[in-house]
Amino acid sequence: MLVEVKKSGTGKIREFSRTDIPAVQSLWVKAFQKCSAGLAPLSGLFEETFFLNPWYSADLPSLVHEDSSGDISGFVGVLPRPMFFRDDPIRVAVASQFMVDKSKQSAFASAQMLRRLFSGPQDLTFADGANELAQRVWQAAGGQLAMLYAPVWIRVLRPSEYVLAKCNERNFLPALDPLARPLCWAIDRTAKRWKRGPYWLPPVACDTESPTNEVILCSLRRFAGSPALRPDYNLESLTWLLEKAAEQTKHGQLRKAVIRDDNGEIRGWYLYYVKPRGIGQVLQFGGTASSIPKVLTHLYEDAWREGAIAVSGQLEPKFALELARSHCFFHWSCGVLVHSRNKQILNAIDRGDAFLSRLEGEWWMRFCDFRD
Repeated sequence: MLVEVKKSGTGKIREFSRTDIPAVQSLWVKAFQKCSAGLAPLSGLFEETFFLNPWYSADLPSLVHEDSSGDISGFVGVLPRPMFFRDDPIRVAVASQFMVDKSKQSAFASAQMLRRLFSGPQDLTFADGANELAQRVWQAAGGQLAMLYAPVWIRVLRPSEYVLAKCNERNFLPALDPLARPLCWAIDRTAKRWKRGPYWLPPVACDTESPTNEVILCSLRRFAGSPALRPDYNLESLTWLLEKAAEQTKHGQLRKAVIRDDNGEIRGWYLYYVKPRGIGQVLQFGGTASSIPKVLTHLYEDAWREGAIAVSGQLEPKFALELARSHCFFHWSCGVLVHSRNKQILNAIDRGDAFLSRLEGEWWMRFCDFRD
């Protein structure tokens, strides 16, 4: 996501260092229109995310833009991530917290920062959660939108409460909320049990197992399929990633589950955030081709029991049909942005032959806890 803040001056682009953290934190506070109160953890978060991650490499640094007076007026965070393209290991730079101080003298600073990033040694540069401004700058710098991964799917679980929540977001008839809620509960329970309706959930015995990271890793390696582009996890990196993801509070509690068949064999998994009266946000799910309907049913049922009004996630193209069959609807998002000098990698992404979940991007990062 790119946020711009007006400021004058021209300058240069250089590598981000630990001594820059206070200045970058101040820029972040200004960019996201937050007061500094309650933001003390931000300093540690910048260091943890961009210097202490398991994939840190000095030759893939985050970048800052300095204006003519030496003040930091732009930033793009970089996390190196290992992946496989076909059977060959490649390096990926995940871009995050992209922000600049906009000025007449440095009007092209944002594009220049991205061009500097794109010129690095990585095979692929990847970003998710982008807004329209970030998309335009990304494309101006030579990158592109990953069209098949841009849509977001939503499965409504409690239709009445979902509508009520949307009304509350727009401050539409707020006085009706306490009056309408008991009626919503009754309608939603009925909708869940009506087999011919789009909100019906078949009864399932939800898996209460809390899988270990080893089990999640095994599921990823076994059931992520064999797309041309796929992430390369080991136990250390996955453990760090899931621990950091669990610290996020904006979207609720991080829940992990594996789905087993009648013989006790694992056939799929899911990772998602959930909170009562909120929209559950899926980080990642997968399984065998025949088990995906069961995985989705378990996910929806678990979210219902936790009080969620809906579940949402980034589209995984190969699961689009099963998502549609389970009564999800889709809406457009700028979402996923990519850049690579390797046309074969871009072609694989363009045809949906890639495993690029929210866990590979920045969706799991705790920065969202501090944003307006």
